Formats: sequence, structure tokens, C-alpha cells
Amino acid sequence: MLPCRWLESWPVTSTSDGHAREVRRYYDDNTAAFERLGQGGASIHRAVWAPGVSTRKAAMHHVDELLLETLDGERPTVVDLGCGLGASLLYLAGRTDMVGEGLTISPRQAARAAELIEAAGAGDRVRCREGNFLALPADLAGTADLTFSIEAFVHSPDADGYFREAARSLRPGGRLVVCDDFLAAPGPPASARARRWLDEFRAGWHVGSLLTVDQVSAVAAGHGLHLVRDVDLTPYLELRRPRDRVITALVAVGRPARLVRLPRLRGSVHVGRAGPRAGPRPPGQEPRGAPPAPACGHAPDRRRRPARHRPGGSLLCRRRRIRLAM
Repeated sequence: MLPCRWLESWPVTSTSDGHAREVRRYYDDNTAAFERLGQGGASIHRAVWAPGVSTRKAAMHHVDELLLETLDGERPTVVDLGCGLGASLLYLAGRTDMVGEGLTISPRQAARAAELIEAAGAGDRVRCREGNFLALPADLAGTADLTFSIEAFVHSPDADGYFREAARSLRPGGRLVVCDDFLAAPGPPASARARRWLDEFRAGWHVGSLLTVDQVSAVAAGHGLHLVRDVDLTPYLELRRPRDRVITALVAVGRPARLVRLPRLRGSVHVGRAGPRAGPRPPGQEPRGAPPAPACGHAPDRRRRPARHRPGGSLLCRRRRIRLAM
């Protein structure tokens, strides 16, 4: 683990005014390819091969199944901040009587999500629209029994603003679930090389906020949210999916001298009821023939040097699922 020291010159959140535009352009440019070439179709998140998961489809929707566990009551309202193509909302709507609202910063994602929702016959219960989750639409305030983000919080250039708006979306007693990458230690990397790995990750994936779970909990607490459950999903992630290896190779052709490896990421944070912490996958339960995927999530921006992962060594980031409650 990294030493717990802090340097103010190493920011944990982005301050670029153009960050939202970069993220919007990234998903406008790449979502069609993610859906067409990815392993989950409209679900463009990472596969999670947790214990008991035996198929690719189940791995792509494992986090959605964890979300289902948090839903109770009659016809709950669910808000997805950073909804992509609405795949998680559609998955939930197909398994429980709920109303879902999704926000995506990408107009192309919003248009494609509308097509998928209509094709699924779910238009009376699920809606996805273009919007910035740092400025929650007024009609969503105080409506959600469950608000969640999967691989979206990390794009936010304002961590405090994210939790402010997420908390504003919740009804009293509502729950927030965040599944994303988090730092393993609060200070900057101890070496220039490790710092360069993290810089590559932040640039390639348009990262706006990269924090530890403790830092996230402190920020969320400022908006009336307290941590209920923290589940580490890292042992169940795949590394170096075929799609990402291809992109890495293409970028390496143009910049072979600068190709570097990034540290493995861990973590996902979940807000809600307490429950048992997931343990490491028992030997022999690894998926057979499952191609490895990157711990960093989506494919990196083709205009930037790709993120790759360091085999072994210090753990700089964690991929956690945290669950917070009002």
C-alpha cells in the first residue's frame, strides 16, 4: 500500500472547465463501438465474475443483481446518474416493478437509450435523458428510493457536487450505491513511475475524481449520507479484454516508446443496508475461457496513451462498491 501522505499539488478532483465536454465527446464518439464490439451489448460496464457467476451475461449484470438486493417496498423509484444506454435500468425493470430515471451527459447515448427502451416496451416505466448529474433536473429532486452510479462517478470533476446532487435526488431514508474505482491510499504515489501510471489512467479514462473510500465517505457525510456497506469487487474483475488489447496495440504503434503499465485498480462503494463482505474467489471458480478485461473499465480515449496494468507490485487503486444511506 502507498504511504498515507498528502501533497496539495496532486489533485484528487479535476478542475478543468472543459472536462464535461471531454467526457461527452468521448461517449458520443465511442458508445456505438462499445455496444457493437463489447462483451455486454448495451451494458458497457465491466464483467464481475463473483462466486456463483457462471455465464458472461450473469457477469455483466452482477452489479445489477446487487442493486436488486437493495430494492424493497411497492414500486420503488430508481435514478441512475450516468446511465449510459439504460441497460441497468432495463435489467431492473425486467425483474421488479419499479420506475426508472436515467441521466447521461451524452446526447447520442440518450437517443440510443430511448430506442432500446421503446424496443423493450418499457417506455411507461423507464426514461433516459441527456443531462449533467452535477445539476440534477428539478423533477428528480426527492424522488428516489435508490440512486446509483456504475463507473460514472469517476468522471465527475466535482466529487462534492456529485454527492450533493445524489443526496438531493433521494427521498428520506433513500439509498445511494456507487460502483467505481477508488484510490487505495490518500497520498500521491511514492515514485515518479507510479505517478505516471496514475496520470495515464486519469487521462485515458477522463477521470475527474479519484479518491479513497474514506475520502468519499467524508464528502458524502457532508450531505447527510453515511457509509453502510463497502464491498471489494477487485478479485472478480477480468484484465485486458480483447477490445482493450487491440486499442493498446494500435496506440502503441504510434507511440511505442511511451507505452507504460498502470497499477491494478480495486473497488466499488455501496450505500445501503449492511451485509457480508465478499471474499476472494475460491480456487477453481475462475471462469473458463473468459477473455481478460482491464480493471480500468471502458476502452481508453484513442487520442491518448492507453492505460495498462502493472502485474503485481503496490496496489494504488481499489475497485469498490460502496452503499450509503440517508
